[in-house]
Amino acid sequence: MPRPRLELGTWGEITRTEIAENKWRARARFRDFTGRTKQRERFGEPGAKAERNLLKALRDEIESAGDSITGSTTVTALSKIWLTDPDLTETCTAQTVERYTDSLDQQVLPALGEYMLREVTVSRVDRFLRNLAASTPGLAKTARSVLNGMVKLAVRHDAIRSNPVRDVRLPSKPKRPVEALTVVEVAALREGLRRWQDGTGCRGPRRGSDLLDVVDMMLGTGLRISEVLALRWDDVDLGDQPTATVTGTLVYLKQKGLRRQAQTKTSSGFRILTLPSFVVDVLLRRSVEAIPTETNAVFPSGKGTWKWPNNYRRTLRSALKEMEGVGGISPHVFRKSVATLIDAEATLEAAAAVLGHSGTAVTSKHYVKKAAEAPDVSKILDQFGQNRNEKDG
Repeated sequence: MPRPRLELGTWGEITRTEIAENKWRARARFRDFTGRTKQRERFGEPGAKAERNLLKALRDEIESAGDSITGSTTVTALSKIWLTDPDLTETCTAQTVERYTDSLDQQVLPALGEYMLREVTVSRVDRFLRNLAASTPGLAKTARSVLNGMVKLAVRHDAIRSNPVRDVRLPSKPKRPVEALTVVEVAALREGLRRWQDGTGCRGPRRGSDLLDVVDMMLGTGLRISEVLALRWDDVDLGDQPTATVTGTLVYLKQKGLRRQAQTKTSSGFRILTLPSFVVDVLLRRSVEAIPTETNAVFPSGKGTWKWPNNYRRTLRSALKEMEGVGGISPHVFRKSVATLIDAEATLEAAAAVLGHSGTAVTSKHYVKKAAEAPDVSKILDQFGQNRNEKDG
């Protein structure tokens, strides 16, 4: 019976032979990517080292074949191919690619990098992700996205038949209630921030208007803090119907630092917002006071560069600590407050459009604060009170 043909990029049984004193040869049949099957051999002392040398040579040959992906390809080798795949580089932002690269280097490859693709099973992926989720759920979610993208590429190249990551489910986290401020709470907050900026009750010079101006911009538009700080005067129209066009966001990249990304977080994030009068007042005042800068930012740093979102958050936290009855408010709470008010006064669809969401599902689940509305069954429940009514009559 003829010997079964090896799959491309795989090898048969490895044999060890001592060919001289303390000198061993490891040999195996290997089918390369031309379809030919030939003997491959390496030497070493003792036999185990010869075998390790052979395995390394076989894997190096597979990796040197370019983007050829087989069941023998390691997760590490696959990651290098995936990071250059157009499906990733042309659809994800530079910030996302950097985040995925960090996940690979710090979590995925240390745990799974030496596995061959045929060894990446549902149970192994599940164990890795659940252990990671137990300590850092956010990193586990990113690692799952990375593995899913990589293995989908392997499936596309027929290296494996199915995607084991698809069947792994991360532990669900309890849903936290949406935090949003009422109109009355916003008024109190703005007054408190105004007093803090003026230095009322505090020593030292006036602190400037940036803190409250940015809060007003978020309350009047529902923009993310990184979108507000990325606004340029070119994006603002203060004519008869004042608008702001959301065209970019601030991102941090390790090699480039803080920069303005000339695209929004999602395609639906590119939008034109009609500005309320209190925001127009802020922008008119700032346009008069503005000093030309290279960035042309509406809210520049003191040096005229882009203002770091983390620095703004730090200043906001510092101000809130000095205000009585206020705490735990982040810039994202303003965004949720906008969505909640629009949903109550207009429609959920309008709230989603203002926030730049492609649909209402995320808006409803994560941005709108409201109690679940039960169906009207009052007439049904009136049956419980019939005897009482007859007695009273």
